[in-house]
Amino acid sequence: MRTVEVPVAPGAIRLGAGMAGAPGESRAVGAPQPGCEDVIGYPESERQRGVTGAVVFRLRVSDDGRVVDARIVQPSGSFALDEAARRGVRRCRFVPALRDGVPVWGSRDYRVVFNLN
Repeated sequence: MRTVEVPVAPGAIRLGAGMAGAPGESRAVGAPQPGCEDVIGYPESERQRGVTGAVVFRLRVSDDGRVVDARIVQPSGSFALDEAARRGVRRCRFVPALRDGVPVWGSRDYRVVFNLN
């Protein structure tokens, strides 16, 4: 599995990109679809206190790109950051995995970074 670092700035949120294969190929779960960056927010209480951190998830993604499970495999050290990332990533849609060109369920590691820069 691949881990993608996702820096989260105070005003803008960026999510990692996945790999897209040519039609008919097999590939792992890909990138989040457009708009995903709008659903993960930096908790205002943590930003005001200067709290930063990174959360690593193991995502289970359905054949239509829905996140059906987001298990934290490496917490940030802040419950508020972990929960904001989990709530946001669960609302994201991802490019589903492909097997012989057919969308299938898959898993991927995914990292969200909260940074004050």
